[in-house]
Amino acid sequence: MMRMVIADDEWLIRESLRCGINWEEKGIDVVGMAADGLEALELVKKAMPHILLTDIRMPGIDGIELIQQAKELAPRLKTIIISGFGEFEYAQSALKIGANDYILKPIVEDELIQIVERLLLDVKKEESEQLTHYLFKVIQGEIKYDHTKFEQLLAKGEYAFICWKSEQAVQIPVIDGVHPLLAQSCEGIIFVEEANIKKTYFNQLHELFTERGIVGGCSSISSHPEDFHHLYKQALTIKSQHTLSEIKGGLYTEHASPINVEEVIQYIKDNYREAISLQDLANSYYISDSYFSRIFKQHTGKNFIEYVTDFRITKAKDLLVYSSLKTNEVSTSVGYLDQRYFSQIFKRHTGMTPSSYKKKHRDVH
Repeated sequence: MMRMVIADDEWLIRESLRCGINWEEKGIDVVGMAADGLEALELVKKAMPHILLTDIRMPGIDGIELIQQAKELAPRLKTIIISGFGEFEYAQSALKIGANDYILKPIVEDELIQIVERLLLDVKKEESEQLTHYLFKVIQGEIKYDHTKFEQLLAKGEYAFICWKSEQAVQIPVIDGVHPLLAQSCEGIIFVEEANIKKTYFNQLHELFTERGIVGGCSSISSHPEDFHHLYKQALTIKSQHTLSEIKGGLYTEHASPINVEEVIQYIKDNYREAISLQDLANSYYISDSYFSRIFKQHTGKNFIEYVTDFRITKAKDLLVYSSLKTNEVSTSVGYLDQRYFSQIFKRHTGMTPSSYKKKHRDVH
């Protein structure tokens, strides 16, 4: 929902503006109403609206001063001035300092709706351009994912990426929630919001790609923005694989796991004596730490850290019972340089200290 603040010193006008039009139906939430300029400015600070509808003459600070200060707080804020016939020149001054439009009293609802809807389209276009610019830098690795930035630009949902290539110029259809990140005549990158409910759009693209001989790769769907870099790489890889195979056009997906779990398990077995970095392994597959661990757990029933720890403790048990190594030597042999930390981990898993475990099981054997 787009947010709007209404400011007018006359209660009747404020209420008629709020209640006279079904703003919710237009996709607008009236997040506050103010009786003077200072109160309106506080609402702008608190609610960060997309649109400010304000009278030109009010107590405290007038509409022109309000717009100037509000624009400093929110440079992309869209503002509409309400003025009387005798204030026409005053309203023109407001336009010069940044107001987007004005409407004369008495207010004609259809005219106001028309102005607001036009400004909403401008807001959506600007936000889409900002999101596109930011996402492109994220997937290219130029900047790191910033959840604060995404919360401002992107609603929570399910996301996917599409990479496509064509031998001839083509225009790809775009609907609401679909953002072309790279839109050249013969290739492109598309970011899809709410991908889980856009089956019709994916089908439309598949038909178009098949008909025109365009090869497209579609990533899996994720609700985690930190996975964007991986999703892009996945879509790019699928597109490249089908391009090289000279397969006919279409939109292709891949449901295989993005990591080779057996390969990772073998890596743990070969390197458990050394420092093993979850981050390094995740980076080798172009995915985030959390995504790597989630996929690993789906296949093994344990997250990555748990699996490595369990494997090391199992090896430590064997060394304590069947070798002549001291506890500190066992600790080092299974990848723990800090003996005290090793003892804590060992006791947490077995209920005994390493020395107690060694004594008990050696007595048995």
